[in-house]
Amino acid sequence: ERLRPLIKRTIGGHYGQTPMLGNLATSNQIEAWTLPMGSISRMIRAQATHSPGHITTIGMGTYVDPTPGVGCGGAANQRALESPFHKELVTKISLGFGPEKEQEMEYLLYKALPIQVAIIRATTADSSGNLSFEHESLLCDQRIIATAARNSGGVVLAQVERLAALRSLPSRSVGVPGAMVDCVCVVDEEDRDYFHPMSFTSKYNPVLTGEVKSPCCDNIPKLSLNERKVIARRASFALKPGKVVNLGIGLPEGVAQVAGEEGSLPYITLTTEPGVFGGLPASGHEFGPATNADAIVEMNAQFDFYDGGGLDQCFLGAAQISPEGDVNVSRMSEAKLTGPGGFIDISQATRNISFLCTFTTKGLAVNIDGKQGKISIQKEGSVKKFVKKVFERTFSGEEAVRRGQKVFYVTERAVFRRTSKHEVLELIEIAPGVDLQKDIFDQMEFEPVVSPDLKVMDRRIFLDGKMNLELFGSLEERVKYREEDHTVFIDLFGISLLSEQDVTWFADSLDEILTPITFQRGPVDVVVNYDGYDLKTGLEEKYMKALEKVEAKHYRNVKRYSGKAFRAAKLNTLAKIKPWNAASVFKEMDEDGDGYLFPEELRRGIRKHFGIKLKPNELQSLCESHVTVHNFTDIVGKCLRMR
Repeated sequence: ERLRPLIKRTIGGHYGQTPMLGNLATSNQIEAWTLPMGSISRMIRAQATHSPGHITTIGMGTYVDPTPGVGCGGAANQRALESPFHKELVTKISLGFGPEKEQEMEYLLYKALPIQVAIIRATTADSSGNLSFEHESLLCDQRIIATAARNSGGVVLAQVERLAALRSLPSRSVGVPGAMVDCVCVVDEEDRDYFHPMSFTSKYNPVLTGEVKSPCCDNIPKLSLNERKVIARRASFALKPGKVVNLGIGLPEGVAQVAGEEGSLPYITLTTEPGVFGGLPASGHEFGPATNADAIVEMNAQFDFYDGGGLDQCFLGAAQISPEGDVNVSRMSEAKLTGPGGFIDISQATRNISFLCTFTTKGLAVNIDGKQGKISIQKEGSVKKFVKKVFERTFSGEEAVRRGQKVFYVTERAVFRRTSKHEVLELIEIAPGVDLQKDIFDQMEFEPVVSPDLKVMDRRIFLDGKMNLELFGSLEERVKYREEDHTVFIDLFGISLLSEQDVTWFADSLDEILTPITFQRGPVDVVVNYDGYDLKTGLEEKYMKALEKVEAKHYRNVKRYSGKAFRAAKLNTLAKIKPWNAASVFKEMDEDGDGYLFPEELRRGIRKHFGIKLKPNELQSLCESHVTVHNFTDIVGKCLRMR
């Protein structure tokens, strides 16, 4: 009640930690909107340059989409829907491309808003108002918020914990120049724990600021063998070395713990949307920073990276899932307002997505037999997760199909996927010990498609002890044969040969893999990646003798590389598979024969002719100009350089 006279409207990404504000919104006392956090960040940045707003495809097909029958433009209550301001906040626009603007693409425009007052925080301010952030665990968007307010004719108020002498801060440590700051408020030392804490639970932790490296990442606590660990284990099968990953709050956090237990955590880069690369992300009310982070960037820069397709994989939670694969995490009822946070940005711009949830909730009890490797349902939860219709569409299955994303839904008893083959979810895996009818179909409000190749989930997921995953894939998965030019690529990253038995296994396995290839067409050209490969001292002679036999039998030529050189050689070979005629390939890819390649035609054609699966952002980049037979060769070249 004390807040209401001071607030007319609120635009936020997440209201979970501001319950009083959320209550004012749900009771319809103020105008309220929930928008993707990345879009809000760039709305502010757009205002700093007096741009009309942030133009993006993020949010299309979700509740943020203002198209009638699709979404509500992010409005969180009736008061917002009735506000004249609502029609301006999020609008759908069409932009034309090509010489005569004949190719149109749709986008959402998030309106830039003038800022009269900006309240930011830092650690130290000097007498000129220069601000530094040495004790802050995140940079967030303090700088662009100050810039937007300053350029809007507003004022900037900065809260700090200490003052420094005039111009005594090193210039490289200044995050916000004093020229942007109008007023500095210093928190009294005795009040810092209450008014200037690092988070809801930590007053100050130098490990989260990057000032100190902690050894705790080497001893991550293991999860107990329960439904949460089962889900995290199954999801972790998708982890690949060298990938950049985002983990959502809740169940997805378990993926990091499983990766730590299995030994794969050092080989992936975890990130969080407020701007952290590397390290181990904090969880719960600490969410945002990370222990032992490699780098901390501004939030708007992080979302630039995300929205541009920088993430390789993401693991996110799900509160409700519809037949079409729509997901709701932002709002479960009219009475409670949460918001999407960075969920929409992450889920719409990442190529490979895994949604994690229990099959039912509120009262679910399972029994996991760690000896036999199976699971049984002791008591079902009272709330079903797989429903006929989600309360609010935070993720669109149809939009994901249009963007060419790979989407999986992982639970403790089954795994589903959404593809263009079916308009509903497809059941692809079932847990050992689970009854298909009673434990799956009867607990869903719709009927999924059952894959003709329905598999049983790997029993290691349900066993006590480590799973001992092939962290970098089996040797069979590492050997790639390209039939067009009779070349084999062997990726040995992460392979460790520590005994004579290991050497024998390696040589025999490689011989077994190559024999069917060379039996038909003779010896092959071989390209080998030795980056990250380890051979124990003392085994060199045995290894060379064993490999000489394999080479004499199967190799025509061999080139050995490491790291980027291996990828470059692979790409070079791909580009020289065989001579190709641009005009004839273009004609074949132009399915409707209109002389232009539209995004879907280009995506399908590039995959068919060059074996490249384009990410949504890559496809959009290639189609910025109209694709015709005249610029087709340049487009293909650009596509190959992306890889």
